[in-house]
Amino acid sequence: MFCSDYSNLASDVALVTGSSGGIGSAIVTELKGLGMTVVGVDNTGTELGAEDHLITADLVAADMDELVDEAEAACGKPFDVLVNCAGVSVDTPAEDLRRPEIERVLAVNLVAPIELSIAVGRRMLEHGYGRIVNITSIHGRAGAIGCLPYDASKAGLDNATRTMAAEWSRRGVLVNAVAPGFVRTAMCTDERLAQPWFTDGYVSSGRLPLGRAATPDEIARPVAWLASRQNTYITGQVVYADGGLYSTF
Repeated sequence: MFCSDYSNLASDVALVTGSSGGIGSAIVTELKGLGMTVVGVDNTGTELGAEDHLITADLVAADMDELVDEAEAACGKPFDVLVNCAGVSVDTPAEDLRRPEIERVLAVNLVAPIELSIAVGRRMLEHGYGRIVNITSIHGRAGAIGCLPYDASKAGLDNATRTMAAEWSRRGVLVNAVAPGFVRTAMCTDERLAQPWFTDGYVSSGRLPLGRAATPDEIARPVAWLASRQNTYITGQVVYADGGLYSTF
């Protein structure tokens, strides 16, 4: 269905936040495999070897225009692609939440990607081309116990994706989101996925049609396609990479 010739991506430059995380590092690897130059942004300073350049920054505290200036200087040209992947969560019942927890999750997961998208998007609009992909979550569409700030942040980012697409697509900047379900990462380990809440509640029950969690590269592949020049018409969409989870109830 999709063209497999990515030879026109060799000059493209991508900025990926959360680049040392499980999904983020897989996205970096996938974009690099398509020939893009990739600048990673992460608050840990952990370099996994795939990024061409790594910037250590706290996205909540950063001046986004200065961050983009630094990133563009590192790679020598404006960005063609932005992937907002950085995210945090808390596992706290709603009645026990306090403002600092709520504000931190919303700041990282919602405010920072909006601000960075605006900073990068302005420059993309000047050049008449850009691809922005936000990593949201199935939590943006379905709530979960103990995840109130996370759920709210991802729902907000879904709608921010649609609004930016509505405003920018005619000027060459396509904006989409990829919403994973369960993914094998440091936060969702094999040990955790072996517990009854997952094996009985999702796998044995048939609630998760594919019967397993995704690997990070299975999330990275649709992200890379949406971020590529092969994507010429898809915009304003939230693509659910969830193994069919949301198809059941």
